[in-house]
Amino acid sequence: MHRLDLDPFNQKTKKFSQFSSLLLLGLTLTLLSIGIIALFSVSGKFVLGKESLASSLMFRQFLWVFVGLIFCFIFSFIDYHRLVEHSFFLLSCGFFLFLLCFVPGIGHKVHGSSRWISIGGFSVEPSEFTKIFLSLFLAQMLKKKKGRDLLYTSPKLITFLIVGLFIALLMISGDLGHSLLYFLLYVLYLYLDGFALKFILPTLGSGILLVLAVGLLMPERRSRLMAFLDMGQDIEGKAYQQWQSLIALGSGGLTGLGLGNSRQKMFYLPESTTDFIFPIIGEELGLLATLFIVGLYLGFVLTAGWISLFAPDKEGLMVGTSLSLLIGMQTLFNLGVVTGLLPNKGFPLPFISYGGSNLLFCLISVGILLNIQRQRSPEFRISIEQKGAQRSINL
Repeated sequence: MHRLDLDPFNQKTKKFSQFSSLLLLGLTLTLLSIGIIALFSVSGKFVLGKESLASSLMFRQFLWVFVGLIFCFIFSFIDYHRLVEHSFFLLSCGFFLFLLCFVPGIGHKVHGSSRWISIGGFSVEPSEFTKIFLSLFLAQMLKKKKGRDLLYTSPKLITFLIVGLFIALLMISGDLGHSLLYFLLYVLYLYLDGFALKFILPTLGSGILLVLAVGLLMPERRSRLMAFLDMGQDIEGKAYQQWQSLIALGSGGLTGLGLGNSRQKMFYLPESTTDFIFPIIGEELGLLATLFIVGLYLGFVLTAGWISLFAPDKEGLMVGTSLSLLIGMQTLFNLGVVTGLLPNKGFPLPFISYGGSNLLFCLISVGILLNIQRQRSPEFRISIEQKGAQRSINL
């Protein structure tokens, strides 16, 4: 075994780490503001539509933002170690909510996926919150990797079975996108637990192929994939949304048509307030604005990753990296879909798209990241112990 000490951090690096929480919060508020402005512009179409006034939609979004910021503030002061300790209970609650998605009268399908439940007139997507619970649970299992836990069973086996159970439920419900995200969390756990890359890479490839195979067995998902492979042959069918999305982005040019002047939002582009809000922004504000937004997301993920890197322990590293990965991958999937680089899958754009479940997930994640930053290690030093392909990251 040899030890590699990495200590290249100078005074400027320390200063950056100290105000990284302010930077993360600033990026979050900027993205939220962009989302409110974009949604106000897009929702103007509802004045002529069935919802009569855009005010109801805007009121709901303001309500979600307000509630989300309150949760962000609360979770920024809750010690994430306490959340990790109670992660199994939280995950059990998430499993119960998952089951409600299959209960008639409570759960309901959206675009072929049984992943929503109705509570008090609001629709909630349990898979959004369970992502946080699973991140906390994996951190707990990472901490207990050398011992034994439930019924004297290895934590590695417990982790495999529980993650597999949630992925199976997601696949049964038709939510292949979140099943892939959950699988990526498991791969991250394997990496931080010291598994060799010769084991991790085949596992990653097998998981992606499994999700793809299940998708091909579902008629709705298979038709979407076929339409993606040849959009020109199904412009009026399954490829309609992505085709209209590309038209919107192309129409905007460099500087856009002007705020509020989108043509595609006038019922040409479905889901323009949720999954496909980014093309409307591109049409109205142009390429420069979309590149600026992409830069904001890149800055957010890098800042969140930086905070995770200086977590005081491996649990913080696991939780912070998981939440950074989830928000980053969801952003990447959404941008990939609206630009025609990935098959159509219902992923909202974090902080910007209309909707409460994903927005609450993102803002709670920011709160947990802020709490990790508040407990950062006073010594800016990373120690990596390595024996062959086995890694042990000490902070």
